[in-house]
Amino acid sequence: MNERDRWEQTLEGPGRVLVFEEATSTQDAALAGGLAAGDVCTAVRQTSGRGRRGKSWDATGGVAVTVVLEQSTPMLPIAVGASLAASLNNAMPRVEVGIKWPNDILVDGRKLAGILIEEREGRCLVGVGLNVLEPPTTDQVTICMIECGYKLGRLEATQLVINSVFTATTLDERTAIQTWKERDVLIGTTQTVCSKGESHTGLVIDIVPGNHMLLQTKDAIVTLDADQSTVSAS
Repeated sequence: MNERDRWEQTLEGPGRVLVFEEATSTQDAALAGGLAAGDVCTAVRQTSGRGRRGKSWDATGGVAVTVVLEQSTPMLPIAVGASLAASLNNAMPRVEVGIKWPNDILVDGRKLAGILIEEREGRCLVGVGLNVLEPPTTDQVTICMIECGYKLGRLEATQLVINSVFTATTLDERTAIQTWKERDVLIGTTQTVCSKGESHTGLVIDIVPGNHMLLQTKDAIVTLDADQSTVSAS
């Protein structure tokens, strides 16, 4: 049995699980495969993965998963981030897994996973890219699960992602926000945020999950929208 067949026979979800030997993007493949709410799409190799705001993501040594839901909600990104971070920490108990607003999962300031949620063709596509066996870059900005003490493989990591996303759909708003804030890594730190074409540097004084960040710059308190902002350490 080849790897693709083994994945497709082993992975579980409430609906259909479609596994490609290779896909440019699991988001695109989910639509092309006609997947409906409750279905899952993944690939043994993803060649042209993308992240938030059109950024590329190198899937070498990692996994890319898209879970199809009926529709998105304002709390869905928060619930997915909270659920995924908690599941990853359970799988790697020797490290602290944090969340960087609005959609990155970090360990020691290095990116372990990213979340991309898109609404396309009447469906909500929840995409997760997770570094498992090796980080996608050598610039010390990324990290992988193996570096954090993970002992299993990409197949098991894929199932972890699937379970995390569906668990997220069952979280109530209060639980999702509380869990997310417990893992926030930005409040109280100085950050540079690009929002709507402008750059702002200041102290992060609060984050309203799924909505906005409050940044204390030298001139004022600035409200920055989650959907149109990107954070990088200043």
